[in-house]
Amino acid sequence: MLKWLLVPPTLVVLFFLLVVRRIANRLRILRTQLAAYRRGDYQGQLQAIEGFRVRGSEPVHYLGFRGSACYQLGRLEEAEQALRRSLSMEKYAQLRTVTRDELGRVLMEQGRWDDAAACFQECIAESPQRGGSYRSVAELLLRRGHDRTAALDAARRAEAADRAEKVSPGKLGKEDHDLNLSESLAVLAWALAQNGTSPAEIEPMLKEAFSLCPETTRPTRAEIHYFAGRAYADLGKPVESERQFRTAVQVDPVGNYGRLCGSAITAMAH
Repeated sequence: MLKWLLVPPTLVVLFFLLVVRRIANRLRILRTQLAAYRRGDYQGQLQAIEGFRVRGSEPVHYLGFRGSACYQLGRLEEAEQALRRSLSMEKYAQLRTVTRDELGRVLMEQGRWDDAAACFQECIAESPQRGGSYRSVAELLLRRGHDRTAALDAARRAEAADRAEKVSPGKLGKEDHDLNLSESLAVLAWALAQNGTSPAEIEPMLKEAFSLCPETTRPTRAEIHYFAGRAYADLGKPVESERQFRTAVQVDPVGNYGRLCGSAITAMAH
């Protein structure tokens, strides 16, 4: 503390102004990349996060966001590489879990089911109160066609965890809470459909999921449409299933779930 008293006041002021400017710049980049992500502009997101690089550096947050954007664009090898590097550098336990979960989703899209499952189970071990990891397990089991009972159990755990999550300024904002819950409700609807539950129980669940996710958050909205489409297919409602898939393609045509829905429409036509 005494060392600061020996520094000329003008230099102290300049130092703090530079710190404030750097923080403000990072916040601006963060907001810009998030806005691009929400509107499904993943190329724009990649351009925005270049601002995090200083003299060619690739900090941990840059790698994490890059991995997420590449995942949405279907550039899976790049996504895996970025996320693995981010994971190796991340010091905060909660962010490590989020990064590991994203890596598992990349592995799932690559068809590396066992590797993805191992990621998700490690996420659960790291953060058993987090709903997202159970949701990922449920999705993997449903897409792989393995153990519908276990998938339903994981989906129920995800929904219960997300409902129980407390909303607070320092922990989880209402918007993030609602988005998480919307995803869990939608995957639970699909799991229930696979386990023979009636439409009368499933459709209100999907209605709640859509009500929690604004149309402006395109990646999540497309994900919910995908889960809804798969649920209606299992309920024996192909017309409604296709409608959900086509809406997802319109909402987020280049994102991961938009592509999945496009593939589902093609499969239905054959």
